[in-house]
Amino acid sequence: MPSQPYSPIEAVTANIALTAADRRKCVMISSFPLRQRQSICGGACRSLVVRSSLPTLPLRKDLGSIPMAHKIDFKVLGPLEVHVEGEPDPPLSPIRRRLLAILLARAGTQVGVDVLTASLWPETPPPSANATLQVHIHRIRRALHDAERIERGPGGYKIALDAEELDVLRFDELYERARRQRASSELEAAIGSLERGLELWRGEPYADIEPMGLIATEVNRLTEQRLIAWQALHELRLDQGYHHQSVAPLYELARAHPYTERFDILLMLALFRAGRQTEALEVFRTRRERLVNELGIEPGELMQRMHQAILRDDDRLADVATSSLEVTWTPVRRKAIGTAQAPVPRELPIPPHRFTGRDDELRFLDGIVDASEPVPIAVLTGMGGIGKTALAVHWAHRVAERFPDGQLYLDLRGHSGEAALRPIEALTALLGSLGVPAGNVPLDADQAAARFRTRIVDRRMLIVLDNAASADQVRPLLPGGSGCMVLVTSRHRLSDLIAWHGGSRLTLDPLASDDAQTLLTRLLHRRHTDTAAVADLAELCGRLPLALRIAAANLAEGTRPDVAGYVARLSEDGPLASLQIEGSPDAAIRAVFESSYRVMPGEARRLFRLLGLVPGPDFTSEAAARLAGTSTEEVQPILDQLAAAHLIDHYRPGRYRLHDLLRLYAEERARSEDAGQRRIEAIERLLGWYRRGADACRKRLYPGVASLPAAADEDEQFEPFAGEATEWLDAERGNLTAAVQHAAEHGPYAVAWRIADSLRAYMWINMHGAECLRLGRAALDAAERAGDALGQAAAELTFAAALIRCNRSEEGMEHCYRAARLATATGWLEGQATVGHNLTIGCYFTGKLREGLVHGTTALRVNRELGRLRSQALNLQLLGNLHSDLGELDRAIEYRRAALETAVKTDDDALWAIALVDLAEANYLRGRLDEAGEHLDEAFKLESGRSSISDHCDLFLIAARIHLTAGRDEEALQHAKSAVAELSKSPVRRLEASAFWTLALVRDAIGEHDEAITHYDRVLELTEQDSADFRIRAELGRAAARYGLGELDQAHEEATHALQAARGCEYRIIEGQTLNLLAEIALGLGRPTDAAAHADHALRVNRETGYRLGEAESHRVTAEIRHVEGNPEAALRHRMRAREIFRDAGAAIPADLSD
Repeated sequence: MPSQPYSPIEAVTANIALTAADRRKCVMISSFPLRQRQSICGGACRSLVVRSSLPTLPLRKDLGSIPMAHKIDFKVLGPLEVHVEGEPDPPLSPIRRRLLAILLARAGTQVGVDVLTASLWPETPPPSANATLQVHIHRIRRALHDAERIERGPGGYKIALDAEELDVLRFDELYERARRQRASSELEAAIGSLERGLELWRGEPYADIEPMGLIATEVNRLTEQRLIAWQALHELRLDQGYHHQSVAPLYELARAHPYTERFDILLMLALFRAGRQTEALEVFRTRRERLVNELGIEPGELMQRMHQAILRDDDRLADVATSSLEVTWTPVRRKAIGTAQAPVPRELPIPPHRFTGRDDELRFLDGIVDASEPVPIAVLTGMGGIGKTALAVHWAHRVAERFPDGQLYLDLRGHSGEAALRPIEALTALLGSLGVPAGNVPLDADQAAARFRTRIVDRRMLIVLDNAASADQVRPLLPGGSGCMVLVTSRHRLSDLIAWHGGSRLTLDPLASDDAQTLLTRLLHRRHTDTAAVADLAELCGRLPLALRIAAANLAEGTRPDVAGYVARLSEDGPLASLQIEGSPDAAIRAVFESSYRVMPGEARRLFRLLGLVPGPDFTSEAAARLAGTSTEEVQPILDQLAAAHLIDHYRPGRYRLHDLLRLYAEERARSEDAGQRRIEAIERLLGWYRRGADACRKRLYPGVASLPAAADEDEQFEPFAGEATEWLDAERGNLTAAVQHAAEHGPYAVAWRIADSLRAYMWINMHGAECLRLGRAALDAAERAGDALGQAAAELTFAAALIRCNRSEEGMEHCYRAARLATATGWLEGQATVGHNLTIGCYFTGKLREGLVHGTTALRVNRELGRLRSQALNLQLLGNLHSDLGELDRAIEYRRAALETAVKTDDDALWAIALVDLAEANYLRGRLDEAGEHLDEAFKLESGRSSISDHCDLFLIAARIHLTAGRDEEALQHAKSAVAELSKSPVRRLEASAFWTLALVRDAIGEHDEAITHYDRVLELTEQDSADFRIRAELGRAAARYGLGELDQAHEEATHALQAARGCEYRIIEGQTLNLLAEIALGLGRPTDAAAHADHALRVNRETGYRLGEAESHRVTAEIRHVEGNPEAALRHRMRAREIFRDAGAAIPADLSD
């Protein structure tokens, strides 16, 4: 159903802010006949719609089951903090922070608009308070990158949260869990829950938000709840016999809350049980004096009872349950205090300071402890410094409550300066923790292991065995019965341990970039440290937790950490030399690596050193074999050895890599242990293998693409590689780029420009423009150093193609001209033809359409002389595009039909599909939707086996426009949204712009004008440097959306600018579309004469170009003009003509043209 225009009263009730002039325009426009206008693409229905609000989302009742688009961490137990996907504090103004805080204070509950406005503007809300509130809500949604996070309800707003996303909800849940645990006598578990809940507090709640209204109420509630939690925690600690540990915090709580009597009572009890009776009595005396002097009252009855009990040394005080103090003084249900029994071992080291990240790994460990294995075993493995111990200790503290009989921790010293612990030494230490004196431990390791298993039978304990050297070291320390869990860390995989005893292994990778930066920022205690410098430092440290902590410790020596300066020093001196803490030899990255390297056999150490010279990010066994000058069969076992010791990372099947810092260490060892010539020969073997591989793939995939004459060793056989050529190139792309850059700097120079030449077509087709830029620049440097003219021609061609692909067409064309001169001088005809085609592309992207025709025609002629069919098809397609933009649609169809005929001869389905899509668009513009649809159906069949929308994006985008014109709005929206979802990942900005432009077109046509403007703005951002056609289309689209919103003056200004730009580039189709829009705008502004002039001009342009849908639109607009002028007969003629054209084209008839 078409949307009715709002009356002035409806506009006011819909909270639409209009100026007086706008209101007059709205009244005038609402008096027009109801109509829908065709979109600027030539077939989309458009109507004037004023919308009152966004759609109301369904209310969510269960906070714990909300599927959110982004993981957001909201923190209000202290200053307000927001972390979106780990990124800290999206920038929000103070008023928006307050608005967000109010919503968080009532998380999961709708807050009324009146409450929000009163809270934001407590004295006098502005006249436009509701509209301003909507703007603030919109900005918060954008900052959170989640439009559905804040829901609009019937009378207010609600923030939707997962229970884990707000610290208050986590605190409340942990408190409630502790309450249940206490009720079921799980006192240790209750202590753990309360401790974790209170650890969430960073200060006073909402500390940086002014406490008024809802915020003040919530602050009071949370402050009280925190005190109750502290009270419960210390009651439980006293019930469990931790009176010594409770004294200091209870003193602090009593001082901070002098009128909360319960803390003084608990303090007195703790002091008495700790044997400090005099101090306990002093607490009573001090409190009584304060109450009498300040308030004139005596202490409460319970405190006086406690005082009397202490005076008479009441036996019940030794074991009274704190929950029974008020009435029965019942003994606590636990082992009696002061027995000689060994205490429960709590041996876990202090948790790592500001532990960050590792969410997936923590969930992995949680899954193991939840499993039904009799003795769950988890092995954390990875290179030195990767954070195995930190993760183990952090997780162990998290789950300590699940092991009420204690947690054992033992450093097995597998990789340290000291000798590794022998099994008997480890067993003696563990038995000692269980109360067995060293003299009572059997000397025989097997007997000691049996004693250990006997001691822990039927106990539920967590055993952390850190830094294991081998499975033999761990095996005697495993418990025999159920109930315990063993967590092992090691630099080795311990495969035989897992094979014989079961268990799960988790190999740790370096921290994710965001987590590494967050850890550094937290360690430096600076929330707003130079983020760019922190990012650089994280990468220099290889995102290795140990290296990050060393760097932070070094920076912490200054009062104001100069991260950028430290990064500069680290880059200059080298991370291995700088990442150490003075006076702590063990706290050095080099020492950690040395301990792993020195135990390797000689052949493994040699290969490790050579692998440090590899220029690329990873390598295969084939590449390692070329590097070592041996066979794959001989090198594979050595690679396995290095991977088992985590000196290299076998991170994907068949592929290996070195951590950045290990690579530096390997290179350092190579330079000190291997002769220079030996290193050069190894690298040249590897580079030659990459060059032959790239050329073999080019011949297989792109046989018709211009390439350099064969190299001298062309006949040398390149051994087959696993998989297809495209897969090999995809896998080796980073290595090939690095190989080119290495050869350009160190030689052999020809390798650089030959690999780049072989990759040119692959990089273009697969949209790797940025990498191609690096390839082209490096290849050009190499050719210039070598003084090779043919090499320079090829390199200029590669570099130019990359620039054009990266939306830098003007620069690309300059390099094309240079390539043309060099190709002509060296007689390279294929290069000349390719340069001409690339110049045509550059002209097409920059709006130089006539010049593009010249270059395209020249390229077509040369390719016909050379008999290059595939290149001819591409030339014909591009010439068709140029004629289409010029409004020469019949010529465009001729060229595109010729392109299709030529593509069929090449037997290239992808080329054939592209030609069909181009022909579909031309027929669409000519008003032949059925024929256009048939071409698209054929193209879909040809493209059905391709991997992603980006392979055939134009197909989806043209389909969206056809669906829209045919009145199939849902299908159009789905096609456009799918294309945006895929192409937003594309490195080619022009493709992304085309997707957003199409989506904007659809949004505007279905009345979502605000969303359309947002998408058009994105197109303008993407086309700042290039793509003149989409830039002008976006300007026109913005004007059309402004018109839909009733913003007529701004719409007129933007449409006028678009018209001037379109005429400057001779975009005749866009010119006709813009004139139609200007006619409607002029009519809306009450200027029918101007409207008639624009409409007449539009009709003439659309007839000249053959743009039938635009011609129909011109007739429709003219009909409206004639109606306003009082000429119903003329209006009817134009209406009938518009209907006839729309019907013949197969387009939907707009509502205002219906009978």
